[in-house]
Amino acid sequence: MNADLPARTALVTGASSGIGMATARAMLDAGDRVICTARRTEPMGKAFGGDANALVLALDVTDDAALAALPGSLPEGWRDIDVVFANAGSDQGGRAHFLDGSMCDYRNTMAVNINGVVGLVHALLPAMLARGSGDIVVTGSVAALATYAGGSIYAASKHAVHAFCDGLRKDLANEPVRLIEIMPGTVETGFATARRHGNEAEGEAFYRAYPAVLSPEDIAQTILSVLALPQHINVDSLVVRPTGDKG
Repeated sequence: MNADLPARTALVTGASSGIGMATARAMLDAGDRVICTARRTEPMGKAFGGDANALVLALDVTDDAALAALPGSLPEGWRDIDVVFANAGSDQGGRAHFLDGSMCDYRNTMAVNINGVVGLVHALLPAMLARGSGDIVVTGSVAALATYAGGSIYAASKHAVHAFCDGLRKDLANEPVRLIEIMPGTVETGFATARRHGNEAEGEAFYRAYPAVLSPEDIAQTILSVLALPQHINVDSLVVRPTGDKG
């Protein structure tokens, strides 16, 4: 960790895999304390269970009551959160014709990608404003900038996230809280497999079709680099693509 920066307390959603797990690990390795949250606790327990600076919690971001209760439910010593990383995401049933997907999958994608972000920020922002500092990082997507066949619901959800970040940033224009939207291109995670309800072969084939993809660690390092900028610098939205596939 940069010796000039004090240790931070961060909360990461979707920390059971992919970008969330990689970012939680990178922050822990940098000397930060991290509240690692996700629906599934077992992967987080295996990844972070031996680290005294990690707190593993079960959290479903589609549960409005759980999000509202989150600040008061955290243990003493973990409530002053410096960085919120709203990262949990879903695309179940995506990358298929709209009518081939189910409304159950589509409702889940909307609930996780939009309501989860809004509810998390609504729960944790007041304490940041009261303390007069804080960083909110949101996982957006390049799908917020350009739609594609088979992506109507996912792209709609990420357009909403992009608009939410833009609007909230205006609400916070005179506040000492940064709001940063990270908009990755294709990142090789378990996301594609989850999209196909656990079909690993289809998930792997999806990534092999691209000339180049990013890794979760690439996004984690991007996030840490942005957070390390001086506090008077707010990177509003940052598109991140692999050098070998910039289209």
